[in-house]
Amino acid sequence: MLCLLAVGAQAQTRSKLVDNIVEHATYLASDDLMGRGTGSEYIHLTTDYIADQFQSMELRPYSGDSYLQSFSIPGVSDNESNMIGFIPARRATSSSLVFTAHYDAYGIVDGEVYNGARDNAIGVAALIELARLFTQEVAPEQNLVFIATAAEEGGQYGSRHYSQNPLFPLEEVTIAINIDGFNVSGPREDYFVIPREGIDYLDEIDAIATSLGWVYDSPDWIGSLNTSFDTTTFLFNGTPAFTLWVGDRGKGGEEVQSPDFGPIHSADDEITDQWDWSGVEDHLMLYKAIADYFIEHPTGISVTDTDLFFRAFE
Repeated sequence: MLCLLAVGAQAQTRSKLVDNIVEHATYLASDDLMGRGTGSEYIHLTTDYIADQFQSMELRPYSGDSYLQSFSIPGVSDNESNMIGFIPARRATSSSLVFTAHYDAYGIVDGEVYNGARDNAIGVAALIELARLFTQEVAPEQNLVFIATAAEEGGQYGSRHYSQNPLFPLEEVTIAINIDGFNVSGPREDYFVIPREGIDYLDEIDAIATSLGWVYDSPDWIGSLNTSFDTTTFLFNGTPAFTLWVGDRGKGGEEVQSPDFGPIHSADDEITDQWDWSGVEDHLMLYKAIADYFIEHPTGISVTDTDLFFRAFE
């Protein structure tokens, strides 16, 4: 509906990386995909798009020549599929870093399209371009696994299925890095990590972020999100994982009012001219710097309290 309104005014100064993210997010959040609802016919257009992007950068397919990791969901007639591509390590190893972003949204609700722009078309767009950055470098020390997960909104089915059927052993996953939501509010300097409890690697993340000019500032309410993301199943199984959000402080520390976004999980979660793409690259490069660190430092971090991440799924 409103997706095309935001792509013009800022385009003159954007990098190719940001242009790519805008292009992916605009398509994924468009009415062409009718909200990317689990079990809908449009979900296959979404997986086709992600597969095309993975193939264009020559990510290794999950199995044979297919990026699909298919599974069934109770009450859904057709199988859903995680989309998995990976970059093999330079030497044979079963250790891996996992990157996730869920591609599903709510589809059509009461006749309205819930396009899921912030939740999570923008996250998938960032995942695609993060993978592209790694394909442009020398082969890594660990396997890098990029997963666009299915059916997160209905019960984190995709991440749960992967944790039970991992490409590389779950106990040898160094860390799972999740993108769910992304900064489209403009330049920011503060960030926080979810979770902040029950883990022992916040200091490592903060050292990296601080070196790039970021300031850690965690709100008190984030404990309520401990089981809200695709990180849940990893953390409960003892695999380090995190999601990283930015706050409301602009560069220099001044408090900045966030744009008036429509609420997620609604028909108003669309790309509009309120979106400011100028902070996207900094956010993505923070994710990349943290990943780079853990690629080179694969040991010494842990989940210290898995009970915080228990969630009873139906």
